[in-house]
Amino acid sequence: MSLKIQMTKFLAGFGNAEKKMEAELLSPPRGGNVIDRDHFTKKVRVKEWSVDGFAGVTINGSYTSPKHILMLPGGAYSMEPSHRYLKLAEYFAISQRMKVTIPFCPLSPEYTALEVHQYLLHVYSRLVKECPEDQFFFWGDFSGGGLALSFLQELRDVKNLPSPVKTAVISPWLDITLDNPMIKIAKKTDYLLPVGALKETGVRYRGLLASDHPFVSPLYGDWDHLGKILVFSGTEDIMTPDCELLAEKTGHLKGTELIYKKGAGMIHDWILIPCRETDATLELISAFFLDDGEI
Repeated sequence: MSLKIQMTKFLAGFGNAEKKMEAELLSPPRGGNVIDRDHFTKKVRVKEWSVDGFAGVTINGSYTSPKHILMLPGGAYSMEPSHRYLKLAEYFAISQRMKVTIPFCPLSPEYTALEVHQYLLHVYSRLVKECPEDQFFFWGDFSGGGLALSFLQELRDVKNLPSPVKTAVISPWLDITLDNPMIKIAKKTDYLLPVGALKETGVRYRGLLASDHPFVSPLYGDWDHLGKILVFSGTEDIMTPDCELLAEKTGHLKGTELIYKKGAGMIHDWILIPCRETDATLELISAFFLDDGEI
C-alpha cells in the first residue's frame, strides 16, 4: 500500500473527514464547479454545451479514436465534481485517445432521481445523434457509479438508443438505503463516509421513487443483457458489502459479464487520490475499455 493511501486513511480519521462531508451533505455548496474550458490543459480540445439548462463538457486530445466515455462523477448525488475529474478525463483523452463527456447532472436536494435520469437520457440521445460513429463507454465513481449502472438498465429497457460497449465503476452506490447489515462492520474502517447523512441524502434524492427502484438502487434491478461491467471497491469502503452482493450474481446472468475487483486495504473511491494504486486502476480500466490485456 502506498504512503499516499496510508496518509489519507490517517488524515481522514484524525481530521474528521466524515464530519466535514456530513456538513457538506446537509448544505451542499454551489457555484464552485471547476470543470470548464479554462481549467483543462491546452493538450485537449474542450467543447462546452448545455442540455435542459444544465451544462457539460466534451474533451478530446489531438489523436482521437471512436471510443467515447460518458463520465459520471460521484458526490453523493449532491456535490459538484471536484478538480480531480479534470485529470481523470484528461488521462483518458490524452493517454488513451478517447473522447470524454462529463455531464453536470442536476443535484439533490434541488432535484430528484427522476429529473436526473430524464436529463441524462437527453444528454445521451444528443451524444448518439451528434457522434453516430462513436462507441460509447460508461464510467462512474460512488454515486456516479450507481447512476451509471441505473442508467445502463434504463437504456436496455428503452431500446431506441445503443447500450454502451462496456461499463466501469468504482465504489458504486448500489442500494440507496445503505441498510445492508454488513455496512456496520465495514464502517469500522471507513473514516470517510457518514452513513446517517448519506441515508438522509438518499431519501431526498429518490423523491417519490421506492427505495428499491432501479433508478436509485440498481442492485435490485434486472442485471441481464447489460454487456461487460467492471466493478471496483475497497476492503475499507462501506459500499463494498453491496458490491459483494452484486458479485454473487456473477455466473447467473444472461448477456452480462460482471467482473469484480476488491482492493485490499483500499478506501472508498481511491480513484480520486493521485497514487500508484489509482494509476494501476486506471490502467486496468483502460485495458478493459480498449481490449488491451487481461483484467
